[in-house]
Amino acid sequence: MALALVFLLTLALAFAAPDWTDCPSPCHCKWISGKKTAFCKKQGLTQVPAYLDEGMQVLDLSQNFIPKLPRAAFQSVGLINLQRIYLMNSGIGEVHKEAFKDLTILVEIDLSNNNIVQLHPQTFYGNERLRILYLTGNPLRQLTQAQFPVLPHLRNLDLERCQLQFIHKDAFVHLGALETLNLKNNLLRNLSEATFMSFAHLKTLLLEGNPWRCDCELRGFRNWFLSSNLYSVSLLCYEPEILADQRWEDLGSSEFACVPQVFAFPQQQVQAEAGGNISFGCHVLGDPEPKVSWLFEGHSINHTWLVIEAEEGLPDKWANITVYNVSEIDVGVYTCVAKNFLDSVEVNVSLVLPEVVTATTLSKSDTTTVIWWGIVVISVVLLLSTVITITAMCCARKRNHAMHNRNMQASVSFTDQEKKLLDVSIATTTDRGTGSSEAIGPPEMDMMLEPPVHITIEREPLPMVVFPPPPEFSTSTLPAGAYGNIFISVSVSRDPNLVDISRCPDLLDLPHNRPKPVYHGMATLPRRPPAPIPKYDNMGPRVTAGGSSTLSLPDAAAAATANALVSAVPDDAPILTELPPTHPTNNKKPPLCVPVAQEFVSL
Repeated sequence: MALALVFLLTLALAFAAPDWTDCPSPCHCKWISGKKTAFCKKQGLTQVPAYLDEGMQVLDLSQNFIPKLPRAAFQSVGLINLQRIYLMNSGIGEVHKEAFKDLTILVEIDLSNNNIVQLHPQTFYGNERLRILYLTGNPLRQLTQAQFPVLPHLRNLDLERCQLQFIHKDAFVHLGALETLNLKNNLLRNLSEATFMSFAHLKTLLLEGNPWRCDCELRGFRNWFLSSNLYSVSLLCYEPEILADQRWEDLGSSEFACVPQVFAFPQQQVQAEAGGNISFGCHVLGDPEPKVSWLFEGHSINHTWLVIEAEEGLPDKWANITVYNVSEIDVGVYTCVAKNFLDSVEVNVSLVLPEVVTATTLSKSDTTTVIWWGIVVISVVLLLSTVITITAMCCARKRNHAMHNRNMQASVSFTDQEKKLLDVSIATTTDRGTGSSEAIGPPEMDMMLEPPVHITIEREPLPMVVFPPPPEFSTSTLPAGAYGNIFISVSVSRDPNLVDISRCPDLLDLPHNRPKPVYHGMATLPRRPPAPIPKYDNMGPRVTAGGSSTLSLPDAAAAATANALVSAVPDDAPILTELPPTHPTNNKKPPLCVPVAQEFVSL
């Protein structure tokens, strides 16, 4: 009764527990060969599924798209009991070196036909029970030193169609238990026999489908491979052309040879001293050992003074040549020729003598001529430099003189008639940057002339427009300079106590009853502008205030100056509209006036 109860309880628990075979879609789980197997093949997965039972032993993720396997890709989802993992054609391009971390009972990994370019040497570290590893169809291209970690139970390694071009001689050093190695259909041209010396249990080595270059570098591996009986299919030579498509076993060991290589020593051109000795040579490589000979200008050397030496019995050799008592007949091209049954190779060495340089020397007479020509050339250059310097200085002096003359005012001369009329001496002054002449009466005349008269003849500022005088005034006795305005200044008394104004009736009628501000100013009455053609008026000759007959016609600049002066006089300032009593045309004796402040009235 008790046993029946236990049985029923166990059966109830079994039916109540979830079934591992009911794995979620899209995977299918079932027993295969006594193993819990999850089939997730061709289901569009991009990573290892995380919803599988942790007791799964076989996982098939083939033909999905999983770009990379990250660190602990299977351990992180609880799949630590996996024994076989199939990832064929899954688009894997990167495998983390700890992708298979903690999978201690893993025995088989199939990564065939993915895009793995490089494997870290520690990628399968810890998977010590691994027996089968498929890397077929991945573009690995090369296997570096110690490419795989210690895998003491690895028996089968498949590297077919991995585009391998180079395999380091110690690439499989940690795979001592390897029995089968598949290297078919790669790009291998050469292998070293030392690569497989650590395989004590190697039974099958598949090498067909590679472009083998049957030369001296492959000879050692060829001899080892044929003597080991590891091949099942004959291997064919791809290069050189004379051995193409021939089976390895049909060729002798010596036929796996290398074309000679020749290098000139010390260089391809050597220089010797006439009468001296010179040695040069060539460095020759070749297997089998090539035969070396020398040619001179394309012909065999039979000179008794040449010595040819060679070091025999080495993989590479030196062939030296020595020329004694070098002369012109030894100069030329020497050719070193190395030849074996495969090919003949040569290199040229040129022997030259120092060039004799001849120079034409000058005789004493030629040297003297050259010196005289040098003196003449230097003299001409110095003369031209002096002339140019003097010319430049003269031009500069002329310019300075011209500018100085511009700044200087023209002199004024008077005839006897003018002196009688004026009887004054002319003193030249410069007023505000313009040329002017000021005439002041002599001291003895100061006692008689009150108020004193100041006559200022002001020249136009530069540049000025000079108008020619009328024809009747064009005489040689006239002053050379052209003048603008003529200012006549008269000093009058403004003493308020002076009530007698009859002394100066024709100058100013100044009221003295009430004081007014005194204005000092000048006003210029503009003259009538001259007719355009001819440039003078029709009023006839006139005599200026200075007694000169020089025609003074103000131009446009002078008229503008006069207008400016008129506008500068205040409205209530008295303006002189008549000639002062001291004018030379007035016959009256000038009255005696007490001079005080001066007022300049310009005409």
